[in-house]
Amino acid sequence: MSKPKLWMTIPVTTAVLLALAGCGGGQDTQSSSADNTPPAVGEQAQSGSGGADISNGTEDKTDTTETTGSAGSGTSSSNSETGSNSQAKPSVNDVIQDIRSQLKMKNASLPTSFTLAKGKNLTASIPSNASDAFRIDFYTTDHPVAVNDDSLKASGSKVPVLASYEVKSYKDPNSTDIFPETDLKDIPKDMTVDLGHGIQGMVEGAAGSQYLTWEEGRWTLQIRSVSEDKMNNPGIAKKMVDYLESHTLPVPKDKGFVNVEYPSGGKSVDVTISWQDGKQIHQLHTHQVPLDALGMVVSVK
Repeated sequence: MSKPKLWMTIPVTTAVLLALAGCGGGQDTQSSSADNTPPAVGEQAQSGSGGADISNGTEDKTDTTETTGSAGSGTSSSNSETGSNSQAKPSVNDVIQDIRSQLKMKNASLPTSFTLAKGKNLTASIPSNASDAFRIDFYTTDHPVAVNDDSLKASGSKVPVLASYEVKSYKDPNSTDIFPETDLKDIPKDMTVDLGHGIQGMVEGAAGSQYLTWEEGRWTLQIRSVSEDKMNNPGIAKKMVDYLESHTLPVPKDKGFVNVEYPSGGKSVDVTISWQDGKQIHQLHTHQVPLDALGMVVSVK
């Protein structure tokens, strides 16, 4: 609407008030800092790197969003959720609040921070929902999609899953095979690798795979890759250790396990993060790079 038409339709008194108001509406001309960020990389592996690129989403993605007051994620909030479209893009906070309102479990803990590619939206479906257990599948979409929309669960749906998060209750959580038994107190020198910050890891090979395992508090962390890919497991582990020096995972009541697996070729990754909380076991599964996976779990609250 041009200025001449605007002033012709507004009473004189209103025009004077607007003139006195100064630069009202100036914020509409500001663009999100995310708009100037390069497109998301999103690969787990660079050509020839064997999947060793585990860069955090704050470096590789253009839009890191989190709920208001999210603690410990260390990622910036780029939540200019409105664009040229008249319909506002739902924030991550909106999506999480919607999920909470539908869950039957009271006071459920959920991830509250996600790294999204520029222009992408977060949504979710809840395939399992009970008072003592639930599962949530998080998705990224080009356009806003309501939580539990039928299109997310339709047969043959191609909507990409960002991560799955579930909580289950057990009579005896220790009876599961989720948490491996590890003993890293006396690692042989030829199997020891320095991961920095005073943390020692153990490297070993078995059945065509190479493993690197280390402990941080009550957490055991492990990277597995195919031996012939000659991936730089220590390099990946060092980045994870550096990240966890300034970001805090949930404190397990007993055990926690971060399992990073690179299939043959090392160009994709499968990350599963599990921890005990009383009789419950929390578990997040994603194909995002390890630092993005850690970031999601760091934000659980």
